[in-house]
Amino acid sequence: MSDLTNRAAYLKGLADGMKLDKESNEGKLLNEIIALLGDITEEMEMIDDEQGFIADKLDDIDESIDILCEEVFEDDLYECDEDDFDEEDEFAIKCEKCGKDVFLSYEDLEYDDLVCPYCGEPIEIEFECDGDCECCE
Repeated sequence: MSDLTNRAAYLKGLADGMKLDKESNEGKLLNEIIALLGDITEEMEMIDDEQGFIADKLDDIDESIDILCEEVFEDDLYECDEDDFDEEDEFAIKCEKCGKDVFLSYEDLEYDDLVCPYCGEPIEIEFECDGDCECCE
């Protein structure tokens, strides 16, 4: 980001070195454009710093969640079997047509004709199999 700051400062220096008449219409316009570039650069640097701070905090939260999952579930968060859930447990999938979350239960998966309650389009669910299940034997 400092490259943008350097370039904005360079343009300001060029304009100052040209000794433009700041009272002429062109001089006023060029002076305001250069000032605007400087302001935009400063704002972008602040946003970049804030984004870096937020990214660091998200990494910290992600690590904390991983530790909690290992402690509570004694397993990785992303490795869950269907047996880990009750029949009443629900999960959400995003409808590919309208983009809204559709809540389903394991009982709903028994039906072949699932339909999005928002747009009425069929919902297709594909299951990935790692080869260690009953269906692969």
